[in-house]
Amino acid sequence: MPYKHKGRLINDITNIEQYKPTIEKDNFQTDEPHWRRISKNTITLFQVLIDQNLVDLVNVLQAYPQYIEWVCEHFRYAYSYSENEANIEAASTLLFIGEAYFSKQFVRNVVRKLPKLDDMDMDELNTFALYMGKNHIHWHNIIVNYYCESFSSTLKELSLHPLQGIILMKPISTIIRQKSYEYGAEDRDAVLDIPYMN
Repeated sequence: MPYKHKGRLINDITNIEQYKPTIEKDNFQTDEPHWRRISKNTITLFQVLIDQNLVDLVNVLQAYPQYIEWVCEHFRYAYSYSENEANIEAASTLLFIGEAYFSKQFVRNVVRKLPKLDDMDMDELNTFALYMGKNHIHWHNIIVNYYCESFSSTLKELSLHPLQGIILMKPISTIIRQKSYEYGAEDRDAVLDIPYMN
């Protein structure tokens, strides 16, 4: 399943032991521009985690919060690294801890990495709706809103009997969408489709 890591994200320091040697050798420079704050090895580590493993990424950031701003800034350029989908709980945690550093492209790129509903069949959509109905209270409202909209639009594209649509929507029908961060494309970051690296 695309949302294989179920339940709330647990910050387990043992999961990030493998990254400690790189991070603890880093000479973090608070006052330097974005690309000069951290070493090339640490940049590479965060690029890999952004691309491959948001669970470990947020666990690293919770253990080493001085890197949150750097990662949020870097994430603006990161969505086209690969097609790897993000763990929903990890993406939600990243949005919570990164709220002070939101930019439209950062938020868009987190949302872009979420598991897509387009290719799910009816059984998978039903399973996802049940999962969302149970877990959405732990998700950032940007993710809740995204999936409410995505679920509705996915159902509209299917040729369903009206009763089938009602049944599929039932687990999420009581979710209230909250006013959230606007991350539409009207900003200077809208065309940042190529990751920049040195």
